[in-house]
Order: sequence, then structure tokens, then C-alpha cells
Amino acid sequence: MTSTSDAGKHQTEGGSTLSASELAEQRTYLAAERTLFAVLRTGLAIAAGGGVIISLLGEDWPSWVQAPLAAAFLIVGYFLVLHGLSRYRGIAEHIKREDGQRLAIMPARTMTVLTWVLEAAITIVVVLFVVGAFK
Repeated sequence: MTSTSDAGKHQTEGGSTLSASELAEQRTYLAAERTLFAVLRTGLAIAAGGGVIISLLGEDWPSWVQAPLAAAFLIVGYFLVLHGLSRYRGIAEHIKREDGQRLAIMPARTMTVLTWVLEAAITIVVVLFVVGAFK
């Protein structure tokens, strides 16, 4: 929690004092982080939908119908994830403290690595599912 003092400063629970602009920067960065997590959830769910398509269509539909539908979900989901990550990295580059130090929350590099790990895991799961579905 923060409390506002008479001088326009905000005191944090730890006792440090932030100006209104510093507090706004932190809120902006945290909002960008929350937005990225929402985009990651949505994109990865869409990508995973590619495997669900194959399961729902089952053996009633030929593989030449199932594969493009699953691929479309994967492509759209991954594009959404990569676009969200790109926007997050852009925001992270612009938001810095006045002394040039990045805010002490999750850096863009860490988010990039986590995103690529998630995408690789989803890809492996979907590929294994597709291989199993076409046997």
C-alpha cells in the first residue's frame, strides 16, 4: 500500500518514497506485464486448440482437413504470442527510471526466454498429439 504525503510523494510499505511520475512508471510497467501474461495465455490456448481440433474431428474427417485446421490454430496462437512479446519488449525499453536503471521487476529477456520455452513445450505436445492422432 502507498500513502500520499503533502509534497506529492508516495511512501511505499518499505519506507521508500516515490514521486508521482515514478509511481506512474511502475504502474505502466506492471500493466504491460499483466497484459503480456494475458496475451500469452490467450495465444497459447489458441495454439493448443490445434490439438483439440484433431481430437474433435476424430476419424470422421480426413487428415488433409485436420492438419491445415490445426496448423491455422498454431500459427495464429504463435503470432499472437510473438506480437505480444514484441510489444512488451518495446514498452520495457522505454520505461526506465530517471537514473537510467530498469525497474526492478521481470525484465524483457526473462519474459522472452519464458515465452520461447512455453511455445516449444506447446509445439512438442501438439506434434506428439498429431503423430498419435494419425496412427
